Parts: sequence; C-alpha cells; structure tokens
Amino acid sequence: MTTMINSETVKEYGLSAGASVVGIAAAKDFGLSPDGFKPSDVLEGCLSLVVLGGTFPQEAMNSATEYTEMRKGMIEKMTNMAKEVAKRIKKDGHKAKEISTIGGKYIEGKHYGHISLKHAAELAGLGVIGKNYLLTNPEYGNLLWFSAVLTDADLVPDEKAQYTFCENCNLCVETCPSGALDNPDLFGNKKCDKVSFKLTNKKWEVSCFLCRTVCPYGNGLTTKN
Repeated sequence: MTTMINSETVKEYGLSAGASVVGIAAAKDFGLSPDGFKPSDVLEGCLSLVVLGGTFPQEAMNSATEYTEMRKGMIEKMTNMAKEVAKRIKKDGHKAKEISTIGGKYIEGKHYGHISLKHAAELAGLGVIGKNYLLTNPEYGNLLWFSAVLTDADLVPDEKAQYTFCENCNLCVETCPSGALDNPDLFGNKKCDKVSFKLTNKKWEVSCFLCRTVCPYGNGLTTKN
C-alpha cells in the first residue's frame, strides 16, 4: 500500500534522522549531468531527490589528522541518515535509494560518485557552489557534508538559492597550492588530488583543505571579514 507523502513530510524524515538542513530537487533538473550519473540512471523512475546536509565540526580544521578522522565519521553519519530516510520512504510504499559520498564508479583511475551531491544540494536550494567548488550556505558556510535519497515519489522541489558569496573575493584561488581553482569553468580535481592526500603511516590522510579555511564564509555569514 502506497502512502501519500509530500516534501514537508520527507524533510521531517531527514531532520529527525539528524540532518541540519534538508532540500528537495527534481530529477528532471539533472539534464546536464553526464550519462550514467543522472538520478534516473541510478534509480529507474526517479522523480525526486531528498538532499541531506550535516554540519562538519569546526574543530576538524585544527589539523590534517583531525580533519581526516572527522571526515570518516561524517561519511558514516551521512550514509546512515540517508539509509534511515530511504527506509521510511520505502515504508510509505515508494522506491528509494540512498546515495553516500562513498561508492560510485572509477573512470581512468578517478572516483566519481553516483551523482554529484554538491550539485544536488545546489539544485535543492541548500546553498551555492563557490569558486572553491564547495557548496556554501548562509548559516553553515562550507561546513556541510551531504548525502541524498533518490525516490519515485513526486515531491515539490525547493527553489534554487539566489544569493551569492564570492563576488570579488579570490582568496581560495590565490591560496590553492595546486592551481586547481585557476579556471572557474573547469575544476582541476586531478591537480587538487596531488596535494590534498598523502600517505601517513600507511594510511591515506587529507593533507590540504585550505579552500575551506581561507573562505570568509567558511563558517557562515558571521565570519565575513
């Protein structure tokens, strides 16, 4: 038996699962995504995406070791949130599939998620993607971590955010040690990977996250210089 659900109901599912913010995006708005990475490629009949955002702790910025450990914790936390929301949507009689930051495909040695969660978050009205290629939100800055749930439930999507942050600021571009942000139309993720990860004691560690820390909006509007 299928239960009628709406955007408000599903958002409450996300908030009760522990999300700081929840937004809804329409699957049809992912038309520019590459083939194989559209929501309907992952879940047949997908109509909506429920995007969940959790707050990345500010203290994670203290060191590479803390950042790496808290990053692992956030991945697990956000994955569990998505599983909980998907479970509740399935109980209502709809198809649902959780999307985490882990999992996806390897193409030419590079990992790609099932869908772009930061673009999903932008389409769901949770913020805007800045020059540092991070989604920035007025309250939480660039300290949100995302997961999502794909569903065949036809939900009303949120409007995209109309505000901007970067304006004339170029701090992240000038600070990036790899030059990955030099071209605003093409994020140089291969350049980024070369300096962002290092092998420490036989374990991979995040070694650079300056794009988060130098941003005047890193922790929300209250940090603006």
